[in-house]
Amino acid sequence: MTKHEAKIPFRLLWAFLRRGNRWTLILIIFLMSVAFINMIFVPTLFDGIIKAANDQVIDMSTGHIFILPESGQDQITDAKKAVEQIRSMSGVVGVSSELVLPTTLEYNNIRGNWQTIAIDPDDERMVTKISEHMIAGNYLDKHDTSSIIIGRQIAGGKDVENNAFSLKGPQIGDTVKVSFDGLSEDFTIAGIFYSKFIDTDQKAFITRDALDNAVPALAGTANRIIIRLDEDVPVENVLDQISVADIGGTAYSWEDAAGLMNSVTKSFVNINVLLTLVASLIAAITIFIVIYIDISSKRKQIGILRAIGVKPSLIVWSYIFQAIVYALSGIIFGTVMYFAVLVPYFSAFPFVLPIGDARLAFDAVGYVIRLETFIFVSIGASLIPVLFITRIKLLNAIWGR
Repeated sequence: MTKHEAKIPFRLLWAFLRRGNRWTLILIIFLMSVAFINMIFVPTLFDGIIKAANDQVIDMSTGHIFILPESGQDQITDAKKAVEQIRSMSGVVGVSSELVLPTTLEYNNIRGNWQTIAIDPDDERMVTKISEHMIAGNYLDKHDTSSIIIGRQIAGGKDVENNAFSLKGPQIGDTVKVSFDGLSEDFTIAGIFYSKFIDTDQKAFITRDALDNAVPALAGTANRIIIRLDEDVPVENVLDQISVADIGGTAYSWEDAAGLMNSVTKSFVNINVLLTLVASLIAAITIFIVIYIDISSKRKQIGILRAIGVKPSLIVWSYIFQAIVYALSGIIFGTVMYFAVLVPYFSAFPFVLPIGDARLAFDAVGYVIRLETFIFVSIGASLIPVLFITRIKLLNAIWGR
């Protein structure tokens, strides 16, 4: 290809764009923008759902790391010492020791078996976000010895998933009897929380002071320690620090406790892959239709160009560049619409799901991959009609047949 011939595809591209209908060009760019938004919106939405599910496990239950008693033990040996050791480790922002008790709660002759957890409210605030999800009443005070907070699934009420097995509507200020290992104590409901993590919403919380007063033999004991890390600290780094320390328990990552959430997120990952393929197909069909209609309207012009000596390969290249221009325009305007409209909207009005509130989770690496895919798909889809038109007989092309 000579230097002069190399310029022909760009001149043809400029001529096609400059002489084409302005509103048609705007519509094409709009369609390409929508196609690109479709490619990045659905994956970031599902990534947001997956992130919301994972955050629920961390924020409402286990923290980033949780420690359980060693095999064969019921309690963590010297939990207070373990908490102080962990608190001094690099990357740790909060530590809370808990005593998880299998209890029976009774209200108005209605009984049910749920876990009641004795906590230090100040420490718990540094690890979980249950205190931020009170839908009635207040969170626990550190030295409150007569109050209890219960999850929405225990309280029950309209639209509660497990209402049939709940206490059927106790209110703030009502008294519930908490029974454990033959001992019973009355507590006043100080608050009801709704974390949207059903496992947590089936639990109740009292203070360590309340448990120590009710059952002095359990004072200072713990059977779980939960740890919250700085967002930039890898979980493995702290697990390594814990493994070499004499903690008296076994440490696990939050992923080890994800359970049902792992199944949910795996399902969303599979759906995400499928919908990404569908979005790529939609983008390919869009660019194919755009180029096909454009070529159909310019069939005679292409025939004349071939008649005056323009090589078919140069015409093909001009349409490849045209597809790239359309794709890049769609990427630019689609990205602007995504960040200017969709991201702020879903930040203000997230998808409300039973597993949490989902927002768009933007992934820079995924964005680049989908950008490249969009360009390659556009080029591939444009080649089909172009190769077809450049292979028909010259006279048929000139006469528009």
